[in-house]
Amino acid sequence: MRSALMLVRTVAGLEWLVAEEVTAAGCRVVEVSRRQVVVEGLVAPPRMADDVFEVYGVAPDPGRARAGLAAAVRAALRSAPGGGVFAVSASFVGKRNFNRYDVEDLVGQRLARLTGGQYHSRRDGVVPPDERTEWRVVLDGKTLWVARRPYAVPLHRRPWRQHTVRGSLHPPVAAAMAHLADLAPGHRVLDPFCGAGTVLLEARLLEPAANYLGVDRDPAAIAAAQANAAQMIGASINWRVGDARRIGGSFDRIVSNPPWGVRVDAADVAAGIRRWREVLRPGGVAVALVMGEQVPCGWQVRGRYQLAVAGRHPLIVVLGPSRY
Repeated sequence: MRSALMLVRTVAGLEWLVAEEVTAAGCRVVEVSRRQVVVEGLVAPPRMADDVFEVYGVAPDPGRARAGLAAAVRAALRSAPGGGVFAVSASFVGKRNFNRYDVEDLVGQRLARLTGGQYHSRRDGVVPPDERTEWRVVLDGKTLWVARRPYAVPLHRRPWRQHTVRGSLHPPVAAAMAHLADLAPGHRVLDPFCGAGTVLLEARLLEPAANYLGVDRDPAAIAAAQANAAQMIGASINWRVGDARRIGGSFDRIVSNPPWGVRVDAADVAAGIRRWREVLRPGGVAVALVMGEQVPCGWQVRGRYQLAVAGRHPLIVVLGPSRY
């Protein structure tokens, strides 16, 4: 997957982690803005990204006026590939005298004229057909970007993720947590609130030579985790029904999305996290997704990443046991 420019869309708060990921892969980061990293020379899709689009049109952001928008769309799109059935999704920052459907329809109609393809508008709530090409338009306050997804489905839809439970984590966020855990071969890695297994499955994709244990008190969650792991060739992870407050052994890393009252009482979660200090080896690290007021006491916070997911603002925190 090589292109002059790619739009890498992210969860808000993960932009710079995604920029680090693509830079480590030898790509050039052109710019970083809210929920977006523009990359040159992308070879493989970043695991911490929500989606990736290949850029086909660029123009200066037209500002608030609809007439300026129409001119910018014409300037950005002078030719386009393909045809067939397609849809358009748009987003913008700031106040505008048009809405997202105005943007989508202008771009969709322009693409239809250039390619002879069939455009499906979302304006009246009509869901486009599954067999379609997806275009993305972003007005970020500086630039109007028009890009096309090179995949059939969004990047965050992992093929192994066949089952979820209440509170299941967004896979790119799980991938970011695994990255922040700094995993190494031979590490013993624990998720004491593993749910459907998203965190550990993303961790194993990052470091297959570590040893993984996923624990959850809900047998249905463990069954979902086992079923998801079965979709991933060679994913040998130990899944166990159990109580996070009674986990034995010792671990180099703990990586988890505590439920905080979603599936388990908050007092039980807090007791389980206190147990982490007893099972974490010296020099070990814990990475957790928490709400701001729920950062555990008695830990050194070594890293903090504020996210925006589904209208909420959780934190990824990187923790080490306090010396005091």
